[in-house]
Amino acid sequence: MNRFIHGVLAVAALAVASAVPAQDLQRNSLDDSSYVTDRGFSFQLDNDLFSGAHRDQDYSWGAALTLASPRPRGIARPLDRARDHIESWFTSGDAGAAAFAPETHAIQYGILAMTPSTLRSADPLHGDRPFANLVFIGAAQMRVLGDGDRARFSSFTVGALGLQAAEALMRGMHRAVADELPQGWEHQLSEGGEPTFRYMQAKQWLLGDPEQRASMTPELKFTLSGSAGYLTEGAVALSGRWGRIQSPWWSFAPELGDYTAAPVAPVTRFNSHNPAEIFLFAGVRVKARAYNALLQGQFRHSDVRVSSGDLARLQGEAWMGLASTWSDLRITYAIHYSSTEMLQEPGKRSLIWAGINFEKSL
Repeated sequence: MNRFIHGVLAVAALAVASAVPAQDLQRNSLDDSSYVTDRGFSFQLDNDLFSGAHRDQDYSWGAALTLASPRPRGIARPLDRARDHIESWFTSGDAGAAAFAPETHAIQYGILAMTPSTLRSADPLHGDRPFANLVFIGAAQMRVLGDGDRARFSSFTVGALGLQAAEALMRGMHRAVADELPQGWEHQLSEGGEPTFRYMQAKQWLLGDPEQRASMTPELKFTLSGSAGYLTEGAVALSGRWGRIQSPWWSFAPELGDYTAAPVAPVTRFNSHNPAEIFLFAGVRVKARAYNALLQGQFRHSDVRVSSGDLARLQGEAWMGLASTWSDLRITYAIHYSSTEMLQEPGKRSLIWAGINFEKSL
């Protein structure tokens, strides 16, 4: 991480420290449902250039629009029914699965693009990360369990690999900034389009008594998650935030995202001083990955793909950032680091990217 990022986070730490009042403000725990708004949206924009690392490779860029509503409607209904049906297979015997207070629903539309180490070659780059893109739509639910110190998240996503959307958008962006046009997209995984899907479920625990939280106390949580589909993996994560915090612990969940942000419904409305919140956050995650369609492809022919033996089975990830909320609007900046996803050179390298998220309750 370069000096620019260190400087930004140092200034952010001073801002958080100055924003937190001397006395502790007790945060609402048992009445977290009062924070839930009927509707809201968030827009996530990711780019490896946002990190200051001067890269244009690996997870190159992505964008996602998340919409929250009291109950799924329209195109979200069949996705949410599928999500709920799969979730029931794993939770039917959960004695503590009764909902405690809030239950939020969200639907997410997104796109992400993966690129090799160079965009200048029109030839297949064997041994490097292949070009890949995913256009997707997903439905998700977050439910608070037990005494308010546990939460369960699940999502079901369908999408398509190998469409032309990412190439067209990337060429348009490069042309707009008078940059060199990327070459080699004709060798992307599943060129021409191929359907795909993913189901994810996570269980989270707040580490500490939800009745005794105070604004000066760091908020920590532990997460176990697993998914099957275009990303098939299991993961454990430890994450936390510190500063002036008023939103419920389960409503801010960067540890649930893979590449772009997870479809968690925005919870940002407060009746307090402005800014209502300002906090630093950080986390670490260890993943055991069995399959990654964005590297290995699926059933359709691909000019370049990573073999199963060259997939890194264990991966580490870390992130940190700053979030601030004004009334019903939250802005978040986060920088991510991931260990290599490949074992073969020249694709064997770490990943760095950053994202900016805008959330608004309606």
